[in-house]
Amino acid sequence: MNETLTTLIEELHHPDKSVRGQAAIKLGTWSDSESLQMLLQALARETDLYVREDLTWSLVRRSEAAIMPLIQLLSDPNPAIRHHAAHVLGKIGDPRAVDPLITVLGDQDQDTAVITKAAFALGQIGDTRAIPALMNLLGHSEREVQTTIVNVTETFGVDAVAPLLNVLQHERWQVREQAADILGLVGDQAITPALIVALEDEHWKVRFAIVAALGSIGGSTAKAALQKMQTDSDARVRELAQKCSGRVKA
Repeated sequence: MNETLTTLIEELHHPDKSVRGQAAIKLGTWSDSESLQMLLQALARETDLYVREDLTWSLVRRSEAAIMPLIQLLSDPNPAIRHHAAHVLGKIGDPRAVDPLITVLGDQDQDTAVITKAAFALGQIGDTRAIPALMNLLGHSEREVQTTIVNVTETFGVDAVAPLLNVLQHERWQVREQAADILGLVGDQAITPALIVALEDEHWKVRFAIVAALGSIGGSTAKAALQKMQTDSDARVRELAQKCSGRVKA
């Protein structure tokens, strides 16, 4: 080990975060396996957000060598390490990480932050193989996960429409509700007929979400359905239908 690498490794342990960050950036320009291992170890232990970002971008620069070690870290017992690994993998955007990240979602990691970061990373990569795994997380008990799944699934656009329409038949109303939320964000008028059929849902929150979706999508067919929903059995649905109908142009 030469003196320069020794110095940089020592600086990765320095109490001053700016020194650690600079060392991380410099190590990103190296190409040997030992300095890569030092970056991975620092990522696992670093507590400062900004230094972790420096480490992240150094690993992104060395993505070809870093991808497989990072994938292995997705199985680490420490949830913080799993989280950081998923974060870097999302930045790298390599399709090789898709199946391992899907596995994290399928295993229903006990740490909410890991689930959300893995889902977000899949959205960054943008591979449609992730969509079924995202569907399985709809209606998750944690609000943070719900929000992430909505945002990530929306980025897949029309590719997510058919799976979302299928989910409108799910036995849990929470899943149906969130599927309707996302369909409204996708905003494809071709799904209007399917949403209108789903207005027969027994749960008012699902009908409420569908009304909101139709209001976002718009069009004459949606407006007519919204007008009919002003006679819904639930006052909250009726009120929203009236508001949405007033905004939608025929």
